[in-house]
Amino acid sequence: MTNIRQLTIDDHQAVLAMQTGIKDDYVLNIFPQLIENPAQMLFGLIAEEEIAAVAGVYRLPNGNGILGRLRSDIRYHSKGNATALLKHIIAACEQDSTMNWLGAITRNSNLPAQRVLDKLEIHYESRFISLLMEHPEKAYIPSAETWQLIVDTDEKRAAIEQAAQETKTAFYPYEAYFPIPYTAAVLEDDYLEKLTVFRSPDGTRLMSIQEDYKGRDIAQIQYFWPDVFEQDGLWATVFHYLQQSEKQLTPQLDVSPGNASSIPAFLKESFMEDDDPWLIYGRYIR
Repeated sequence: MTNIRQLTIDDHQAVLAMQTGIKDDYVLNIFPQLIENPAQMLFGLIAEEEIAAVAGVYRLPNGNGILGRLRSDIRYHSKGNATALLKHIIAACEQDSTMNWLGAITRNSNLPAQRVLDKLEIHYESRFISLLMEHPEKAYIPSAETWQLIVDTDEKRAAIEQAAQETKTAFYPYEAYFPIPYTAAVLEDDYLEKLTVFRSPDGTRLMSIQEDYKGRDIAQIQYFWPDVFEQDGLWATVFHYLQQSEKQLTPQLDVSPGNASSIPAFLKESFMEDDDPWLIYGRYIR
């Protein structure tokens, strides 16, 4: 007999005892931080007094939620535990009147996860490559004029809204690895105050940098147009930002698979190669 319940910090040792088959499993390792985060809700499926599966929903603005943190104990595989657990979480979200959209982000190579999402009627929406600049010291940045900093919060919002409208942006990279459906409602004042926004000298392009932490300090580059590798001033601005920071920031950029295959020579050696796209799955529940 199994049961499902929300997990607490008291479940830490039981979670650590799970045999997920993943070496140095980061979900198990950061369990206390996940529990302490008010935006993250974690649930566990209990079988034979042990935690057989863990999953959760990460809540973002405007009623958006990302399903994830799915881990199963290999001793309880092939019993439908992952599907049952996610169904429970989805049902809980559907009962919450503040929730509008549920999504999930998975790798193109992760066919089991895609099969589970299909069963749950959460459908494929889009794909992207998340490029990490592991070796910024190998980049040769052409001399170029840096872009103009936008300081005012309302001006930031108006500029991003205009760029999103111009490029017909469907998903907004609200956090590193967490794109959500774009609406102006995600651009809250508190968020924009932490977002560093730049405009090109000719006023035709916009770029933002958001600092995030996903196992490392990330400088997430937000840019809506397909010509990101043709903007010398953009990269001069990014590297100036990195040089001014006291952190060891790793630049990260979401691009289409087509763009990922056309990285120019001056940046080629600095980016880590990635030919396994992330897939965005989603479903409106309101």
